Amino acid sequence: MPRMKVERLRALGTAILNALGSPPERSAWVVETLLRANLAGHDSHGFMRLLQYAEFAREGYIDMSAEVLPRRELGSTALLDAGRTWGQVAAKVAMERAIEIAARQGISMVALVNCPHIGRLGEYVIMAAERDMIGAAYVNSQTGGNGNVTPWGGIEGRFTPTPLAFAAPSGMEWPVLVDITASVMPEGKIRDHFFRGAQLPENVIIDGDGNPSRDPKDFYGPPAGGLLPLGGPVGHKGYALGVMIEILAGGLSGAGYVSEAAATHGNGVLFQVMNIAAFEDIADFKRRTRELIAHTKSAKPREGVDEVLFPGEPEYRSAKQRSRDGIELPERLWREFNELAAELGVEA
Repeated sequence: MPRMKVERLRALGTAILNALGSPPERSAWVVETLLRANLAGHDSHGFMRLLQYAEFAREGYIDMSAEVLPRRELGSTALLDAGRTWGQVAAKVAMERAIEIAARQGISMVALVNCPHIGRLGEYVIMAAERDMIGAAYVNSQTGGNGNVTPWGGIEGRFTPTPLAFAAPSGMEWPVLVDITASVMPEGKIRDHFFRGAQLPENVIIDGDGNPSRDPKDFYGPPAGGLLPLGGPVGHKGYALGVMIEILAGGLSGAGYVSEAAATHGNGVLFQVMNIAAFEDIADFKRRTRELIAHTKSAKPREGVDEVLFPGEPEYRSAKQRSRDGIELPERLWREFNELAAELGVEA
């Protein structure tokens, strides 16, 4: 697989979005979020998504220059209308607004409606942690019908891989970060396996007949398969968690649920920010968090495990390594980028 320096991918991605008519500063931010996902080790939400975004832009699904506007604000809450601009642009505006309200009120919740795909959820909760606050995020997706995540006990998709994320300052070089989905893995990781021609782990997907499969082609079909809820043998827990994320993100934002067939593709987004200073001395909070990290990492590792890592630490280590060594892209994916660049008159 070709290994690319971050600077080269940044220049290529920005040039592609600019060629599609995106304002340059917005192009730069969208590409930056994708590359940060790659650096953190989350290729499912990385540079490969640019192909999908380019298709959205060409179809007119994204209004690349639209402004994010307030719809409603009450106390420590706000609802913003993304206007179908780049999801990453709208999500940044929403999290900045949530941080601003929490700085004044102690706690905030800000929702987004009419919002396309916002990318890696951890990107935004880290913004709160960098301001000595705790960030939480919940996202659902509207698909205009059925999703691809099966309810517990079913073999047909009814939900989407609803993600949630949490970040807090740690007093370390990296924040505490939890960024997961209520499905066994996000759809993007299946897509990444597909591009790489790799088999999936066991108990991730079923094929269109409900049989266990490791082949990502069986997920996409035809006939389409299903992605299993988080938890494996106890997947009812991931199923229930997904239902609540659906209600929080889709219900409170007004974006709608996955079951609403008239809905357009996009994300319902809900951000929550807690100002640590409203509850506890920040220095004491960080000291306790560092002690918690040390306590956790002191556990004896299981056989085959080098050391116990704390949430947020793997992303930090991956970013250091990939910033130095570059980002690998599957051959098939790189060919598609070259074809798109040539079509748009952009040098790859």
